[in-house]
Amino acid sequence: MIYLDNSATTQVDEDVARAAFEAMTVNYGNPSSPYMLGRDALTLLTQARHQVAQVIGAPTRRLFFTSGGTEANNLAVRGSLLADRDQARKGGRVVTTAIEHSSVLASCRSLEEEGFEAVFVSPRGGRIRAEDVIAAVDERTRLVSVMAVNNETGERLPVEEIARGVKEKNPSVLVHCDCVQGYGKIPFTLNCIPADLVTMTAHKIHGPKGCGAIYVREGVKPGPICFGGSQESALRPGTENVPGIAAFGLAAGNALKDIRKNWLHVEMLNRYLREELEQQPEVVINSPEGAVPYVLNLSVLPFTTEQMVHEMRMRGIYLSGSSACEKGAKSHVIRAMGIEASRADSAIRIGLGKKNTLQEMKVLIETLKEMIRREKSYE
Repeated sequence: MIYLDNSATTQVDEDVARAAFEAMTVNYGNPSSPYMLGRDALTLLTQARHQVAQVIGAPTRRLFFTSGGTEANNLAVRGSLLADRDQARKGGRVVTTAIEHSSVLASCRSLEEEGFEAVFVSPRGGRIRAEDVIAAVDERTRLVSVMAVNNETGERLPVEEIARGVKEKNPSVLVHCDCVQGYGKIPFTLNCIPADLVTMTAHKIHGPKGCGAIYVREGVKPGPICFGGSQESALRPGTENVPGIAAFGLAAGNALKDIRKNWLHVEMLNRYLREELEQQPEVVINSPEGAVPYVLNLSVLPFTTEQMVHEMRMRGIYLSGSSACEKGAKSHVIRAMGIEASRADSAIRIGLGKKNTLQEMKVLIETLKEMIRREKSYE
C-alpha cells in the first residue's frame, strides 16, 4: 500500500497513540473531578494545551479544545458573530474566499439566513489575491475568514498581508484563519499574523481524529454553539476528550520540533514528482506556484478523476480527487479557479507526508506512465 492522501488524514505516530492509550487506561479520570485521578487528567490537559498553543505562539489560556477543525471553524465564524444578540440582529458583512473548506463556506452561508451578507472572493489568475480580499471589506464588515493553506491545491494564501490590510482598513473587523492544513507544517505565529481566531486539528499532523482547537485573542468573545457545562471556559462545554487531547499535544510537539526536517523531506518528494510529471504531456499541474510541498494537485487528461482514483486504488495507491469532506463530489476549489472543464474533470490530489518515501514516488510515476501508455494503445 502506498498512502498519498495525507491531506485527508495522517497515520497516527506510535508514541502519539501510546499517549492516548495511557490516558485511557492509566490517567483515565475526569479532569473536572476533585481527587488525584482527576488532577492527573487535568495535568495532561494543561500540558497539551501548552504544546498545541506553542506551535502558533499563542498564550495557553486562550486556546480551547474542540472535536475537530469543523467545529472549531463553526465556533470561529458563527460563534463570534452570533454571541451578541443585539449586534447579530444588525447583521453585517462576512468576507471569505471561494476556496475555503466546506465548514467555513457552509457557516458563512448559514449566516446569510441570519441576515448577514456573505462575500466569497474568487481566485484571480489561479490564486487568491490579498488586495481582492481587502477590497471586499467595508464599514459593515464584521468578520474576514481566510485559510492559511488550501487543502486541495496547497496554495499558500497571503494571510499576513490580508490580516494586516484588513486591520488597517477597519480595525473592528475580526480576522479568522483556518490553519488546519498549515498547522505544524509551515511557520505560522501570531507575532507575524494579527489573527483574532485561529483553528487547527490533530489528524493532519499524525495525531488522532476527533480532536481540534481554536485560539481566541484576548477580548474576543465568541459564544458557544452547544451548551451544558463550564469546560473550556464554557466555550466548548462537555467532558474533554483527554486521550485525544494528550495525543494532540504530543503530535503538536513533534511537529514543531521536526517542522524544518519534515518540510525538506516532503519538498524533495514534491520536486521529484514535478520533474517527472513535467515530462508527461498528458499531465498538467494545477497547484499554483509557491504552493506548499505537502499538496500536489494535477490533471491527467486521458482520464477522469473517478478513473484515476479507481485505477490507482486497484494498484494499492491511495489518493483522492478533492477534500474527503466532499464525499467524492466535484472540487469546488478547482471550479473556483476557473480551470477548463476537461482539466477540472481529471483533477487528482496527492497528499504527501513525512512517512512517504522516494521509492513510493517512483512507483507512482511508473504506474502513471503505464496507465497512459495503455490508454494510448487503445486509441
